[in-house]
Amino acid sequence: MVTPLVIGAGILALLVLLLSLFSEIIYQFFGRGEKRKLTILSDDDYRKELTIEGGEKLLPLLQSRGFNVPAACGGMATCGQCKVKLYTNVGPYTAAETPHFDMKTRETSRKFLEQGTGDGYVRLACQVRVEKDVDLYLPKDTLSVKQYTARLVKKKALTSDKTEIWLQPSKPIQYRPGQYIQLAIPEDFVEEHYKKYDTFIKEACKNLGKEFIPYTPGATLYRGYSLASTEPDLLKLIIRMAPVDPSRVIEKGGAPCIGPSWAHHYILEKNLWNFFRGEKIHFTGPYGHFTLREQPHTAVFVAGGAGLAPIIALLEQWFKEGRKDKAIFFLGERRFQDIPTSYLPRWLTWQQKNHNFKLVPVLSGAFRGDNPAELNDVDKRCYHCLSVDGKQIIKEQGLIDDQETHWKGEVGFIGPLLRTYLSPDQNIVFYLCGPAPMTVTVIDAAANVLNLKKENALFDDFTGTLTPSVDLLYQKLEIKEKIYALNIPNADKLIEKISHILIIQLILKDKIDESYRFLEQVKEAIGKSGQELELMLLSYKS
Repeated sequence: MVTPLVIGAGILALLVLLLSLFSEIIYQFFGRGEKRKLTILSDDDYRKELTIEGGEKLLPLLQSRGFNVPAACGGMATCGQCKVKLYTNVGPYTAAETPHFDMKTRETSRKFLEQGTGDGYVRLACQVRVEKDVDLYLPKDTLSVKQYTARLVKKKALTSDKTEIWLQPSKPIQYRPGQYIQLAIPEDFVEEHYKKYDTFIKEACKNLGKEFIPYTPGATLYRGYSLASTEPDLLKLIIRMAPVDPSRVIEKGGAPCIGPSWAHHYILEKNLWNFFRGEKIHFTGPYGHFTLREQPHTAVFVAGGAGLAPIIALLEQWFKEGRKDKAIFFLGERRFQDIPTSYLPRWLTWQQKNHNFKLVPVLSGAFRGDNPAELNDVDKRCYHCLSVDGKQIIKEQGLIDDQETHWKGEVGFIGPLLRTYLSPDQNIVFYLCGPAPMTVTVIDAAANVLNLKKENALFDDFTGTLTPSVDLLYQKLEIKEKIYALNIPNADKLIEKISHILIIQLILKDKIDESYRFLEQVKEAIGKSGQELELMLLSYKS
């Protein structure tokens, strides 16, 4: 009986082997695309030619050959970070790409595609399928991005939703304060997350008008985290928990989000993917150009939520270098409990010792009707966890009253406060990192009341839509000046209406294409009459 079983097993194994060989032969002759040439160009006459299989996406092709192009969404066209410059016409933008490009880039693309003029055009590498020989350009700093491993050596809770982690890389990493790295998210965590929260994520996408994109098994997901450190052999990150649906907080049953769907921010979920001391972590980097300007200037640092990380690094560099220019730091948080109190005494000490530095923490409140000026039990608990010296300096700087029951600092939003603390300055530079609504509204306010130049609004575009959003804000500023120049009646009300539609109804809902169309309609109406503009705004529906 044993021999027939052995023979049968052998025959089965042989059949499986033959089937595999047959499948491979079929794939090689019929399934594979034609061989293509991918030529990568860069600075200093860098040139590298790769022979690749036609029909594959450009992003995985580059990443598999050691070119670590950033892609925090795993190639789902939601982060907009995998932009590459192409010298070959590979076709127009896909619908998923257009929201990530401003008007100037779109116009460059149009001229290149339609007229063959210009020095190439920019596409998202995750959306380009290589079906011909392609030449492309990668900047020198992208070529220097490497893959690394590190061990977690320290972990500390900063607030109820923010965690500080310290990574020790296997070898020192040269980076500039303000840059970021991309952590690889374990595939088993991603799959488990989608199994657990699939229904919640679909419901949130539907309610927010976002497309639900399911997770594809086998796709590597990365999450970009800005470095809150300045040292090459010890990396500090700040990770924040965030819900899929902002209206349903995690503490009240809301599902945490990770992507790669509509969400622009991935999160660390404590019960599934939790860094433990000594755990090995894989990442790539460094990325980004969110760094301090070298020339003298007035610096305005604006941070909110997990956006605090790169601002911490920039501030550390500012004081290490002994800069004497005026600097002001706006920190936007929900309540006192959301301020990382372990940092607060240090910032206030800087303020005491440097008359050119000002810290302005601003509490917005969690929800309508919530008064952050009245310290609740959690706020008070966070305050009393401070050292005696820490509590004393907070009182001395006028942020908490003597009874330790009320917040005496600023309440509301940062944008309206800019006029109070700053005046128009040609040399002013804004460094911003935080939620998109904060970044957009602060830049809009700075452009209007401080004459902030577009090129002096610096940020890392982790959402992929901030760059075109800022382009839209400055187009709106030109429209505002034109309305005033034409002496159109009710100018202030019309401008306010334009701002509300553009920012609240369109930009903050990531409706970038519709935003551009809206401004074109506004320009067309202005060209006719003030009455035509008023009618157009009254009838506009997003």
